[in-house]
Amino acid sequence: MRLARYLEKLDQAVWLARILQCTTLALAVAVLVLARQQTILHIAPPAIQRDYRIGPTTASKEYLEQMAVFLATSVLTVNPDNAEYTARAFLQHLTPEARGELEAALLGEASYLKKRAITQAFYPRTVDFFSPTQLRVTGTLVQWAGGKTITQRDAAYAMALEVKAYAVRLRSFALYQPPREIPATIEQGAPAQPGPADGGPAGAR
Repeated sequence: MRLARYLEKLDQAVWLARILQCTTLALAVAVLVLARQQTILHIAPPAIQRDYRIGPTTASKEYLEQMAVFLATSVLTVNPDNAEYTARAFLQHLTPEARGELEAALLGEASYLKKRAITQAFYPRTVDFFSPTQLRVTGTLVQWAGGKTITQRDAAYAMALEVKAYAVRLRSFALYQPPREIPATIEQGAPAQPGPADGGPAGAR
């Protein structure tokens, strides 16, 4: 009787050992497969205020809005000591085409702030979308020099973003210029004079 119980327990132990071996083998295969896959890394805003979604080539409106505010605030809030570093760090968030177009201007602005010992900060207020990936961030830009406020004004920046490989990059970043208003009617018999936007000379009226 004891021998039968012993053999039964031995048989159970053998089966348990086989199950553990199979489980270990399966886990090892899973680890190898995961190790060969590309690591997915995406940048999130430092302060996440709302839930968001991001995929390989798309992202939710909430994510793009928070990233736009983060990027605009980071590049526009600088002091003489970190202006150049901040500009170079911001350039890494641009597409190659945008980097080529904006690098000289951003580094030039950083040099200007450093030489004149100007500290500035941007306080965003609103975000308006023109399309799923084009938006405008509006806020207040304040500059100080020698402990005194030298300018405080409303400023808006137009931004175009793209999502690629789970990363958001800027295709453009510029001070927002409102669309030029075109008169609804023109006095009969008086032809319209071309202006700068129409290809005419700058002084035309």
